[in-house]
Amino acid sequence: MAPDETLDAIEDAYRAVNHAHAVLARCLAELVVSTDFAEYPYLGDEVGALLSISSRKASTLINHAENLASRPAVLAALEEGRIDQGKALLIVNQLEPLTAVHAEIVEAVLVEYARTHHYSRIRQHAQRLIAKIDPEAAARRHEEKKRTRRVEKLNLDDAMCALRFQFTALQGALVWDRIARGLDDERTMDQRRADVAFDLLMGKETGAPQGEVKVLVTLPATTLMGMDQEPGMLAGYGPIPADVARDIAAGGTWKRILTDPVTGVAVDVGRTNYRPSAALADLVRARDVTCVAIGCRQPAHRCDLDHCEPFDGTNTVADDLGAKCRRHHVMKHHTRWKRTQLPGGIHIWTTPMGRTYVREPEPIADPAPPF
Repeated sequence: MAPDETLDAIEDAYRAVNHAHAVLARCLAELVVSTDFAEYPYLGDEVGALLSISSRKASTLINHAENLASRPAVLAALEEGRIDQGKALLIVNQLEPLTAVHAEIVEAVLVEYARTHHYSRIRQHAQRLIAKIDPEAAARRHEEKKRTRRVEKLNLDDAMCALRFQFTALQGALVWDRIARGLDDERTMDQRRADVAFDLLMGKETGAPQGEVKVLVTLPATTLMGMDQEPGMLAGYGPIPADVARDIAAGGTWKRILTDPVTGVAVDVGRTNYRPSAALADLVRARDVTCVAIGCRQPAHRCDLDHCEPFDGTNTVADDLGAKCRRHHVMKHHTRWKRTQLPGGIHIWTTPMGRTYVREPEPIADPAPPF
């Protein structure tokens, strides 16, 4: 097959996989309905024996099936191949704290949004909607999840192990910024972070550059003043409850960011005490939020600022600059991937196989209503 036909075949195959996941979910949900109450706890053993998988894995499949069957619109989108199983389960999970009426409203919006957006964008969009439609549910869910914070040790092969920390998003951002200050030596970035983290946990001198750890939070002035409960935006994570954002802001250093009232995208930043070049960098990073490559979620404040067109002495302007993580910066300069930039932070990527994808800027504030 020609490369273009191969890409079409990949897309068709992925839709078929999604359809199969939906069929499996429907069958498992029907099995649950027909199972006696006393035998339900052992249904995983029945399915596990049938499929030659562990009863634990089978029980997970059954649980996923029940959750999907509870949201017919989500299951239908999965069956039609419009979304994949990961997106479907994400949407179902995000709807849990909402009332039946609110869940139905948000479900329809998320199913349509999920069709053309990546997993993390869907999660952020869902949390913004939930915080807007039911702020108390968002705050309640955060408090419930905060109580599950923990540290886990997972044994791995070859005399290795993994420590997994579950923090609040703010705690995680602060810790990550601290351990990211690795030394510039022959170690990889991952190795440096692991070594710095170990030294910190053991109370040793890390040798890494010191300094105040920083997080970037955006929230409307009305939320800061307590006039509403609009969510804040934590860089590298996404929406956080208004109360959490206000607590962070209480001890923070502020910079004014103006957003387009129609799109909610950053268009200007305050320039007090900043050289114009620093203000321009602030604007581009506030507008782009993350690396502008398709699907990349590396926070913009950890990215390079790259010209779309080769520097000519006059094009160091917002409409020719984009945040790129180091990997995608190298990709743009050393492969056949091409990027075109339109005003307002719209990036058009053309792949080596000729497919074109548009990366639109993420709003950091809610757009004004259309009336």
